Amino acid sequence: MTSLPQFDGCQVVEKVRSGPVADVFLATQQPLGRSVLIKALIPSILPSSPFASTLEREARLLAELDHPNILHLHDFVRQNDRMWLVLEHVDGWALDELLEKTGPLQPAAAAQVALSLARALDHAHNLGIVHRDVQPKNVLVSRRGQVKLTGFSVAVDERLPTAPELLDGGGSFHGPMYMSPEQVLGEPPDPRSDLFSLGIVLYEMLSGTQPFAAPDDRSATQRIRHDPAPPLSRAAPQVPPVLERVVQRCLEKMPSDRFQSAAELAHALESTGGELGPGAVRNALRSALERAGLSPELRKSLGEIAPPVASVRRRPSLFPALRGLLLCFALLVVGGGVIQYFAWRAEGVPAARGGIGKLELVPRRQGFLRVVADPWAHVFVDGQRVDTTPFARPIPLEAGLHYVKLEHPQAPTERRTVRIAPAETVLLDVKMKLYAPKIDAGAEDPEELLETSDAGSDAPPSP
Repeated sequence: MTSLPQFDGCQVVEKVRSGPVADVFLATQQPLGRSVLIKALIPSILPSSPFASTLEREARLLAELDHPNILHLHDFVRQNDRMWLVLEHVDGWALDELLEKTGPLQPAAAAQVALSLARALDHAHNLGIVHRDVQPKNVLVSRRGQVKLTGFSVAVDERLPTAPELLDGGGSFHGPMYMSPEQVLGEPPDPRSDLFSLGIVLYEMLSGTQPFAAPDDRSATQRIRHDPAPPLSRAAPQVPPVLERVVQRCLEKMPSDRFQSAAELAHALESTGGELGPGAVRNALRSALERAGLSPELRKSLGEIAPPVASVRRRPSLFPALRGLLLCFALLVVGGGVIQYFAWRAEGVPAARGGIGKLELVPRRQGFLRVVADPWAHVFVDGQRVDTTPFARPIPLEAGLHYVKLEHPQAPTERRTVRIAPAETVLLDVKMKLYAPKIDAGAEDPEELLETSDAGSDAPPSP
């Protein structure tokens, strides 16, 4: 068994994929403990090689891009004869893998994926970046229905040197199946080429087939240049006409006949909601994953694992003594809950209620937040004061987006936004920027005066 490589600050878990230029590994970034992807130059290619420059170009392009539907770059490392990217990890599948599991997607789910990709491309095009390799292998779908565009290895930015000729001599590492007619002819990159490729991806999501599939690359390029795509209504009769028209316009042979921008395509996809149903596109992908049994299993909270007291008491019992014991147990549980309630109130943690905006002490889709503040701070989550650091107790929170505020009487308020997944523990480490102390010019010992000032501040008790 081949040993896994080592990367500074990351513990490799497994090798995910091999490529002609780079290998991809799943790793844990230390000390944060978060999962990341390492895209590393394969050992047989030196950083001085022109092929290695594609990896560096990809890092430079990703560093410019900042969009929720584009894979995020955490770091780029060049070390002696090694080079690697530290990328965001998406817990899910590449779109081609997902389609193998689910088959064609429902129209609303396919429209949601295409809309996310159109928004990602609009962001890239506005920065002068043409992707040139939009295809299912380069689309990641998380278990929660998030869509990420990746694979910027062959992207073009007029501000950066041109990428070297690829190993297969074409414009893609994966063949011409998703190329536009102008890419096949070797014409200069055009943002509308990405829209043609996205049209092929959308056609495949809806029908389960590629519109220009052929037994070999030469036949595929001929079909892309000359043959119209087969009518989508024949391969997927359930597709609404408004969505079929969007696909047809993406697949026009002449760029001038397509949508003229990714923003225009995104608007057209948003408008399909009229036939698909109001709000149908918004959460359609996640619903499709749930129906296919591919969504994350929500871990049960303690309240769901333990049977409710009332249901225990309703169970028929043949033994009166057992009923008495259960009743005593129920009283102990209720009494313990009351004691815990007042204990939390004494510590400054508000009791959970059913009202909107209240934190659940035992959320159904639970994650955890740990806060470290230097030197200390009062912690507010979603407007509620939760605790005061320093403390080691993790804060249980409902999975999703939360707004954190840290307050110290001698420092500006610090605000953070954190996203927590079910069963995930997020560490928030913040250094409070204390105001410079005002030292009395007549004080003989400034350090003694500072200690006196700190002693009178609203400092938390020692842990």
